[in-house]
Amino acid sequence: MLRLGKRGQAVKRWQIFLIEQGRLVGLADQRFGPQTDAATRSLQGAGGLVVDGVVGPATLAYAEELGYADGYQFDPLVLTLADGLEMSAEILQVFAIVESGKRPAVRFEPHLAHRKLGARAACIPWTPKSERQPWSVKRQETSRAAFNRALAHHPGDDEWATAIIESSSFGLFQVLGSHLLALFPGDPLGALAAYDEDERLVSFALAGCWFRASPRALKAAREGDLERLIRYYNGPKNVPAYLAKFKAALAEVRG
Repeated sequence: MLRLGKRGQAVKRWQIFLIEQGRLVGLADQRFGPQTDAATRSLQGAGGLVVDGVVGPATLAYAEELGYADGYQFDPLVLTLADGLEMSAEILQVFAIVESGKRPAVRFEPHLAHRKLGARAACIPWTPKSERQPWSVKRQETSRAAFNRALAHHPGDDEWATAIIESSSFGLFQVLGSHLLALFPGDPLGALAAYDEDERLVSFALAGCWFRASPRALKAAREGDLERLIRYYNGPKNVPAYLAKFKAALAEVRG
């Protein structure tokens, strides 16, 4: 039951509904403050309910008639893939939140390109984060634009294109390009075109490929073992930082 003073994801979902109804102005900040209370009372008044600012059964029932859904709204493709992999939809949704913010993306990793191509990669900018952490954290070196620039250095060279694609991660779940090339074999630029044609759909196909090629990770996901799953997915060095992100995202999904 939501009321003045409450906080959390359930409040945020209620605020988003009130904003969509035109009764609350501003951002959904997860805090049931005076403005959210006033908007709730406005909704109750319009529905002929007791105007007390409390989101109880009667208010929820009226809100549901207007389209409100209490609970996390999973992407339908998350539910489909999770069912196919026999794993929790929560875990899969958390991956999309942490890895890409639920927006498909291409991230170029210049340190991988340098490792694959050696001296040929001298034309690709690369600023290691540190001696022990060779990856770049500079947006101008890791963005889709950086990927496009790297790809354009040797047009028509399939070996070069393959290395650049393999040095990048794709989609909602940030799966390495080797899986994209396996999903669309033959022509590396053809594989990239297939990704660009439908980033969202290919994102889920890539996630399915990765989990099926990583049985230990799939087992960890099925068992809900986040720490072990992250270890297989992103390496042991990244477990502490990623685990905190995964737990926060899981709390968001669970409300």
